[in-house]
Amino acid sequence: MSRAAILYDSRGFDAGRERLTGLAMASAGFLRAYLDHAQPGPLWLHPTDESTDTDAFRSRFPTERTIEVVHRLETRRLAEPGTLFVPGPVLAPFAWRRRAIGDAAYSLTGVTHTMSSARALDAVRDLLVAPTRPWDALICASRAIRDLVEGVLDRHAEHLAERTSSAPMGIPLQLPVIPLGIDLPEIQAEDRARFRAEHGLSDDTVAVLYLGRLSAHAKAHPLPMFRALGRAASRTQKSIVAVLAGWYHDDETRIAFEATAVALAPTVRVIAVDARPPAVKRGALAGADVFLSLSDNLQESFGLTPVEAMAAGLPCVVTDWDGYRDTVLDGETGFRVSTALPPAGIGADLAWRRLLGVDDESVFHALTSEAVAVDTEAAAEALARLADDPALRRRMGAAGQARARATYAWPGVIAAYETLWIELAERRAAAGRSIAAEPSRAPDPFATFAGFATPVSGRGLRIQTTGGLDAMVELARVAALPKAVIDPRLPTDAAALLERLALQGSLTLSGDQISAQPGTYRALLRAAFWLAHAGIVQIRSY
Repeated sequence: MSRAAILYDSRGFDAGRERLTGLAMASAGFLRAYLDHAQPGPLWLHPTDESTDTDAFRSRFPTERTIEVVHRLETRRLAEPGTLFVPGPVLAPFAWRRRAIGDAAYSLTGVTHTMSSARALDAVRDLLVAPTRPWDALICASRAIRDLVEGVLDRHAEHLAERTSSAPMGIPLQLPVIPLGIDLPEIQAEDRARFRAEHGLSDDTVAVLYLGRLSAHAKAHPLPMFRALGRAASRTQKSIVAVLAGWYHDDETRIAFEATAVALAPTVRVIAVDARPPAVKRGALAGADVFLSLSDNLQESFGLTPVEAMAAGLPCVVTDWDGYRDTVLDGETGFRVSTALPPAGIGADLAWRRLLGVDDESVFHALTSEAVAVDTEAAAEALARLADDPALRRRMGAAGQARARATYAWPGVIAAYETLWIELAERRAAAGRSIAAEPSRAPDPFATFAGFATPVSGRGLRIQTTGGLDAMVELARVAALPKAVIDPRLPTDAAALLERLALQGSLTLSGDQISAQPGTYRALLRAAFWLAHAGIVQIRSY
């Protein structure tokens, strides 16, 4: 069975606590789910930190699985699992590394997260120039993201075709759609009672939950949310309470959210809880009646929170936006309300400002978010309808829970990954050993920068010790110098070469010998040129 080695960046974790960003949390969630739900067998890790070992990994991710660690200098071993999984869209550097081994040595798979940043879009464009292959894949979390990636690749292919006066190339790798996965919440009846009692919520109060970071520029703007809540409150006899379960970007953001709530939803009580602790998040999901997320941000590529809400049995009111379009079934597991962007060309100034570096990513996302039209009237109507109809809430909540379990729970998502890896292995095997799949050596700096040095004349090289020096004494003296002057990784053949020169007087190697068998002479010549750099030997053409 084809497996995958997982690229593991230990910097995303600090004493077992991962950074609270979407990418870091998704990567940690995938690792835990893979350990729990993958087919039996070892876990293959390809760490970015050479000091990472199995004990360090198990301290963060306890597991009984055998762990196979493939460090960077052992990259050829990735052929054993057959695939390298990169928990992000940056695949090009790994394709270039693989090229030195052979494009058909193993497959590469990445996954999309936020795709609106310049770095993510550059990573997609790089896929056309890098040696990616049909047995590689960039997994798209939603259909909208796949369409975006295809559009970026098509436009860049047209640019390259214009530069090379050739026909546009096709998309060089697979773009399957596999959703992000979730851990199903283990919510108990007492969780609901405890949360509602703690916050003074009566049985007939309708608690509307927003879950996630509270940030206008990074997640969802508060204007549509509080506008919809305020209008919904005026259309129902039920008491509506907004539960903001997340964390504020900063105090300025908190003050802005509070002011927006007072201005647009004055009759709606707002409860804010820090949902970073798992118990608080679980309580908020248990204590709520309806989930609300009117996402309008280009950074939102999938949206785990509606799926988590469905898994908790909550009906969802969300925007018809990117991944939400895939997860929430309108009229079945909740309601999707329409969104609109200005026509193409209207935002050229925003793109120009970002391109020039006048606006950073956060400003760019804030300005584009404020240009998204959200049907707050439809959102208010949906909220009021759900507030007045407990049976509808139960029916939609049950449908959402069933959908979350069937489609987004980790066992099924991990199985989809494993199926993809098998399909990629079959594509790789079917390609055979084509010329394009043969190894292409990594650029040798001594070839790339050959023109920097004095041109070589003659048929070969003659190596001999510098006259008047005790070569072994000089080697010991130089080796003792501080690391700032001398790399402590001395050529292992340096002493042996000096002993050989002491016996022979000199050593000659023809250019034909070196060209025919560079690997045979690599250690010897590296030692010789290192010694020449230190002035202990001399190298001349003959």
